[in-house]
Amino acid sequence: MLVDDHALVRAGIRALLQSAGEVNVVGDVADVCDAPALVRQTQAQVLIVVRPFGGEDCATVTRMLASAAVSTNLLVLTMLSAASALEGLLAAGARGYLTRSAASRDLIDAVRMVAAGATYRCPQVATPRTADPVLDVERRRFEKLTDREREVLVCTAHGFSAPEIGARLSISAKTVDTYKQRIHEKLGLHHRTDYVRMAVRLHLMEIA
Repeated sequence: MLVDDHALVRAGIRALLQSAGEVNVVGDVADVCDAPALVRQTQAQVLIVVRPFGGEDCATVTRMLASAAVSTNLLVLTMLSAASALEGLLAAGARGYLTRSAASRDLIDAVRMVAAGATYRCPQVATPRTADPVLDVERRRFEKLTDREREVLVCTAHGFSAPEIGARLSISAKTVDTYKQRIHEKLGLHHRTDYVRMAVRLHLMEIA
């Protein structure tokens, strides 16, 4: 579902997402205050919010939507560029963020990852972390997976069973098992703890 006060922006994002084939846009609104009710009505998995709206603080709006639309995953498209401010959106309850430097492919990837329960950070943003050669190796391993295999990995890390993952991704449990086998062949992951370890290292999920 989309939230933006410009009809042309909403139409453009809708067309881009639907061109991906696997993303179904179930609704859009101009006013951020109307979003929670429509989320409940449509049971949208992902709520995409384009900021800024008027003069409201982006983190404040994010916090409001995250608490009011608890059944959905919030993805923020923002003009913010500072890594600290963008990380503040995650602290406010967003599942992911994209900046104006993001490419069309990034938006599609972000929606898929957020829908699967992963935390998405815009790849163009230099997050305040020191270089980690081990993490770089892990990222390269992860990039061997297809989009669908990545979704299955994240869902498995979050503890969903094969039937539950199938329902979330609109595929059969048997197909989920096939993707898990491919993940095992490519990355050598055997148990859920292996999935969790990789997802946490890559910041695809948060743990308390």
